[in-house]
This record gives sequence, structure tokens and C-alpha cells, in this order.
Amino acid sequence: METPNIYARLLGELKPHWKLLTGSLGFSVIMAVMEMIPAALTKPLIDKAIYGRDGHLLQILSAILFATLLCRTYCHYTRMVYTGKLAHKVLFQVRTGLYEHLQKLSLAFYGNKRTGQIMSRVTNDVAVFEQFIVEGIRDSLINALRVVIIAGILAVTNPYLAFWVFLPTIPLIWGTRAFQKRIGASYRTMRRRLADMNSILSDTIGGIRVVQIFNQEETEASKFRAKSREFAFAGVKTQQLQALFFPGVALAFGVGQVVVWLVGGREVLANRLTPGELVMFSGYVMQFYAPVQSLANTANLYANTAASAERIYEVLDTQPDIRSVEEATPLPEMDGKIELQDVSFGYDSGEPALEHINLTVEPGQMIGLVGPSGSGKSTLVQLISRFYDAKDGIVKIDGHDVRDLDLKDLRSHISVVPQDPYLFHGTVRDNISYGRPDAPFEQVLAAALAANAHEFIMKMPDAYDTHVGERGTKLSGGQRQRIAIARAILDDPKILILDEATSAVDTESEVLIQGALENLLAGRTTLAIAHRLSTVKNADKLVVLEDGHIVEEGTHEALMKDPDGLYRRLVEMQTQLGAQNAFSEANNGR
Repeated sequence: METPNIYARLLGELKPHWKLLTGSLGFSVIMAVMEMIPAALTKPLIDKAIYGRDGHLLQILSAILFATLLCRTYCHYTRMVYTGKLAHKVLFQVRTGLYEHLQKLSLAFYGNKRTGQIMSRVTNDVAVFEQFIVEGIRDSLINALRVVIIAGILAVTNPYLAFWVFLPTIPLIWGTRAFQKRIGASYRTMRRRLADMNSILSDTIGGIRVVQIFNQEETEASKFRAKSREFAFAGVKTQQLQALFFPGVALAFGVGQVVVWLVGGREVLANRLTPGELVMFSGYVMQFYAPVQSLANTANLYANTAASAERIYEVLDTQPDIRSVEEATPLPEMDGKIELQDVSFGYDSGEPALEHINLTVEPGQMIGLVGPSGSGKSTLVQLISRFYDAKDGIVKIDGHDVRDLDLKDLRSHISVVPQDPYLFHGTVRDNISYGRPDAPFEQVLAAALAANAHEFIMKMPDAYDTHVGERGTKLSGGQRQRIAIARAILDDPKILILDEATSAVDTESEVLIQGALENLLAGRTTLAIAHRLSTVKNADKLVVLEDGHIVEEGTHEALMKDPDGLYRRLVEMQTQLGAQNAFSEANNGR
């Protein structure tokens, strides 16, 4: 995105808050005018009041200076109030807008981004906007106004001296443009390095148990040090550019002031200029150079802001791959019939994950999806939930192409119980009622009872008000699974997807979970991905996948009759493995 377009979009963020912006800029203009008054009074103070020994005039001019000071102080306070409100309202607007947009983006977007990189854009990059609003916009306008007005005053007062004042600004304009281009690239590098550092931080904190159990603390610390070193190096390069530019600006203006005193002093000695006029002129020179130098500083701020804005608008300009069409078909009620007609799909790698899948699931049926890892089971159910769209073929729900349905309607009728359920930081009740936050406690309780979760919940310190910790770390795997089942029961879906819901728990928990699932399955169309084949042998139909193809379909009894079938081989392998484990446990118990 071109830099001018970025600034135009940034200014567009201010439109809803034009009253605050007008107030901030208005009081800034008054302050700028007030700051010019003392210099204007210098000549009469020195030439008339002091050299002319006019005490009455001295009192009047002193009173005017004091009144100006009070007015400046009030304007300064009011401007800060307006600017502070404006900055925080805009930051809230941008940050929440960015977060809301992230909620709408498809899984494909998150598959290509690390969590820490995304978090960096929502926090660090948005925070840069505050300085741009508080200082950048205000200073650009006010300093430009000061430069124009004071330049006019200097030119009218003494064109000869004004020429020497304006001379240093010529190389400054060229230098500022070159500096802004280089510093902008440097800031973009810093933003990327900071995002990389945040990504490692997010990964290691989220997986701290794995880090510690494998004694990888030093390895992860080494990775973080490396990324932190890269960020520090980028920061040093940025600082070096600033160190080269800003002292140079100060030097040019300092030389300009020396020249003014040298040339102006000679004018006073030649009686072509009064001492009061020289002091007044010198005061205006300082007021001229200060905003010019501030404009150079603003170029640095603008470059930093543009680097962050690019990263923010890159996300905001990303459109979700999966979204409702403009005239989407509403689906307030659902029977639960699923059809996949010649469906093929592949991820970004280009390798097909599913090829020519044809499958029909009648309302209320339970279908078991089995097959080796990587055979396409999870991909198939993600197409039904429309986390991805089929590359070829059609996925239908109740006879409607899912791409024609309202996405919220579609997903409101589908619930998923994953292998590793995700619980949010909050209470047990919050997590059970996540899909229906307004559900009364009686319904939450009924869902927990049906999920065989009520008993262990009541043993917790605050029962349903107990906090589960981040990602449910205070609960066991079986407990988290039953909370997830209670959440699905309360959601009351028409289509239920079980993604290896019992594969990661112990036998005792599996029995409780199976009992909970029986309560959940009644009257629902269910697709169960099974690692333990014994959990789906009673399904209405088993669908066996291998390398993205359906290779077998039928009941458990029918598929077991094929001596060369994949399903029978998988069952025999698990039976043999189970016997070996039982034998091993028996021997270890002796």
C-alpha cells in the first residue's frame, strides 16, 4: 500500500470524532498565536519601556504578558483533554475493529500466521497510533502555520536578515525526505522483529509444560535471545539514523542563529537596526526554527506510524475466504441431512486431501469415520462445518449447497466435541454456556448432569463458579472433555461432530464420556471420527477412508466379513495391540 493512501486512511479514522479533533486543533491554534505575542512585545519593551524609561508602559506590557501566559495555560490544559479523549477513542475504534475482523477471517489465514505475530498487530502496532494522533496531526498543522506566519513577519521586518534565516531550511527539506524514506524501512524491520519475538513468547508460555518436561528451557531461551538480538540490532540501526539526522538539524539551525546575531549585530552597529528590533527578530528566529525542527521530528513519527499502519491495514484488507453470499439462504431450522457429491479438496500444499467423495448421511444417523492418520477424516468434517470450501463438487445440508447458506445459521446447528477440547479462561459455568451465554442455570445444570460432569464439578472449591485456568489447565483431560460435551448438549445442535472424543483419556473417563455421548447423540445426525474403533462399531454406518478416498462403507459386521478389507485389518491390529498391553500390565502387576 502506498504511504499517502495509508495517511488518508488514518485520517479517515478521525472522521467520527471530528468535534474532538476540531477542539484539539482549535485550542492548538490559539496557543500558537499566544506564543508569538511575547516576541512581538520585545521591541516596545526594550526600546520604549526600558530605554525610554516609561514605567506605565512597562506595567501594561507586563500585564499583557501575564494574561497571555494564563490564556496559554488554559488552552494547553483544554487541548490535552480533547486530544487525550480523541486518541483513546480512535485507539479503541481501531483495536476493536481489528479484533472483530480477525474473528471473521477463515482458518486458512490463521494457518499462515503465528499467534504472537497477530497479537503484535493488535497491541504494539495499534499503540503507535496514539502518538500520531496526540502529536503528529496537531504538530503538523500548528507548526506549518507557525512557519508560514513567522516567515512572513521575518520577511517584512528585515528581508536581508530573513534570507540568512531561511538558508538552512533548503538542505533540511532534501535531508528530511531522504531520512523519512530510510527510517520508514528501518521501522518496518523493527515491527517484523518485534512480531517474531512475540511469537516465540506466545508459543513457549502456551506450551510451558512441554518445555519443562523435555528440559528445553535453555533451548527456548536461546531462540528468544536470538530474536531479541535481531530486534535490538534493528533498533540500534534506527537509532543510528536518528542520531545522524537530528543533531545535524540542530547544528544547521544553531549556525543560522549565530549568523543572525553576527549580521544583525553589524546592522545595529551601523544604526540600521535598533537593539529592540534585533532581540525581537532573534526571538522570532527561535520560534521559526523550533517548528521547522519539530516538522523534521514529525517526519520520523510519520514513518513509524506508516510502518505500523501497513501491518494493521494488511489484516483489515484481508477478506475471509469463507463468508456468506449477499443473498444467503436462511436456515432457521434443520433436519440434519448431509450430502457430499463428488467432493475434492486440497490445502495450500497442492496435495489432494480428499478426492471424489460421495457420501449421504440421513437425519439422525450416526456415521463413524475411520482410517489411518492423514486419510482425510478431519478434512471431511471441516468441509461440512464450512471452515473450508470444496475445490470441486458440492457439500449439501438439507438439500442446500452450504455455500448458499447463511454461515451463522449453518454453524448454529453444528457442534463439535474435539479430541483436545479448548476451554476459555473463566468459570465452569462460562465454558458450558459458551454457545448460549444467556442460558439459565437450570439448563446449564441439566447439561452437566447429562454429560456426567455434575459430580466432579460439585467437588471443586466453588462448584460451577470455579475458574478452570487458561485453556482449562486446572482440570484433567477427562473433565475437560465432559465440560465440552456439556457445552455441546446445551447448544442443542442438529449435527454433531465427534473428533476422536475419547482417544486421549483413560478407561474410567472413557466409560463416563461414552455415557455422556449416548445422551448427546439422541435425535442428532452424528459424524464420529474414531481412533478407538470399538467406540463406533455400533454406528449406523462406518465410512473407511484412505489417502483421501472412501474405500469401504457398511456396518461393523458387514465390514468384518471382508478378510482383505482395511477396516478389518485396523480392528485386528488394535485388538492385537490391546491384548499385548493387557498382558504387559498383568505381568507388571505381579
